[in-house]
Amino acid sequence: MSSRKYMSYIISPAPSDKCVFLTCAGDMTLAEMATVLREVQGVLADTGWQRVLADVTALQTTPDTGELFDLAKLCWQNFPQSGRIALVARWDQSGFTKLLESLVRSVGMYLTAFVSEEQAEAWVVEKAKTHQRSAPDSLPESAAQSELSKGALPCHV
Repeated sequence: MSSRKYMSYIISPAPSDKCVFLTCAGDMTLAEMATVLREVQGVLADTGWQRVLADVTALQTTPDTGELFDLAKLCWQNFPQSGRIALVARWDQSGFTKLLESLVRSVGMYLTAFVSEEQAEAWVVEKAKTHQRSAPDSLPESAAQSELSKGALPCHV
């Protein structure tokens, strides 16, 4: 009997946090990931919210570098100005999640990878500060250190 691959996701709007919670599991192609992102962006557009917490700890797919570039572009397109994405991953997923974080941040969007769902949720629902989106290189050192102290994965890309 051969093993069966499956793709599953749940999108849960959380009005009290003005945040969309996304959980992905199983195997997902880039096309399926794009579909999920479009659905999440639709919820954000309909509600006016700017926050997403994506839990990919049950995801079995490991995107390659080319797919990560495409995924970063999909994340960036149609995402609300000054929005945030917290990405919860397993330690063994840190390679591709940190590359995705670097790619998305290079266009000025806030995406941070975490291994703790609690820390990710605290970061994503944090009150937005009054600032323009900027590239990660222009963030003050204290901001980067602050994110690390909140459970963000260190970036080694």
